[in-house]
Amino acid sequence: MEHLTAAIGSLTGSIVRQVTEFAPWLRDHGFRAGVPETLTAIAALTELNLTSIDEVCFAFRSIYARTPAEWGIFPTLFEQYFGIREARLQEKRRLQSDDLLGGTVAGEKAERPTLETVQGILAGFHSSDGERFALRADGQVLKDVVKLTQLAVRTMDAPRGRKWQSRGREKMDLRRTIRSALRHSGEPFKFKMRRRRPDKPRIVLVIDISGSMKPYAPFITSLAWSFTRVRARTQIFLFSTRLLRVTSLIARKGVEGIPYGDLPGLRGGTQIGGALAQLLHRYPSLLQRHTCVIIMSDGFDAGNPEQMHTSMRDLAARVGRVVWMNPLLGEPGYEPTSVGMSMALPYIDAFVNVHDVATWKKAVLSGALRAAAP
Repeated sequence: MEHLTAAIGSLTGSIVRQVTEFAPWLRDHGFRAGVPETLTAIAALTELNLTSIDEVCFAFRSIYARTPAEWGIFPTLFEQYFGIREARLQEKRRLQSDDLLGGTVAGEKAERPTLETVQGILAGFHSSDGERFALRADGQVLKDVVKLTQLAVRTMDAPRGRKWQSRGREKMDLRRTIRSALRHSGEPFKFKMRRRRPDKPRIVLVIDISGSMKPYAPFITSLAWSFTRVRARTQIFLFSTRLLRVTSLIARKGVEGIPYGDLPGLRGGTQIGGALAQLLHRYPSLLQRHTCVIIMSDGFDAGNPEQMHTSMRDLAARVGRVVWMNPLLGEPGYEPTSVGMSMALPYIDAFVNVHDVATWKKAVLSGALRAAAP
């Protein structure tokens, strides 16, 4: 199986070797694949038509992919490992008003909400669109960023946990009460109270890694890595034209560097509305009333404006707080009049300028991430 295209009648040593090494390679990309999956894949090859690449890919997909995220990125990883066909970049274009929102039946027209726009709306375009780059945290600012992130997390809203802690007036701590009484021979008998301990704050980071965000990538990677080092339930997503969950990858390789080869499926261009729609559809359990969603993007969007409007509306209705960090907000003369920002602004709870340690400190101290009680 140099490329699974040789017309052979039985499995060769090359086939077995490549399939055996496929599972460890998938584990490096976040899959949970081991010996059982490898044996199943080798057994499946004896029944498959090896001249049909798609048939082999579909069979392996059902064996190795366990989650919706793994199911979505598996074809790309399969092509990347076996070298079936060359990767192609999709040329970024501005969707026209007659483009469907996706998933509609042929012959039906998608219902679109009435949108109010302002004068001076700019097209979602940037000169660096289509550029791909590696992610690596700025080691010189990591210590300061982590301290500020810890401060920000302590001020964020968190759900009530299952465990109890001393203090409060909700329930008596019988064990502590009896132990306290025994120290004084049973008198005086003073009640010790306890209350539920707050759970960890829930945070979802959605980071734009299109070409226009390249100058801010080192700091943004540092900020994302810092959220994996604090007491919070954090999930991190990257997006350009699609969405990719990279929480464990950022935690493990954020400091040493993440080449774009480790980010399968992320290509040039920006579709913010489409990425948020994938977040809502594929990860609904992460979006709760105590969740704070932090979007890091400059707002240049080449997707459908109506999809952006719908995604932001649904996201704001589902979570407790939406914070948009735009690194261009501090630039002289900048106005958030691009298509993406115009659609998103009505549903944002905090719109802040974050692109370095100083602006991150200002955002934290201003209470931008502090949500009111739901």
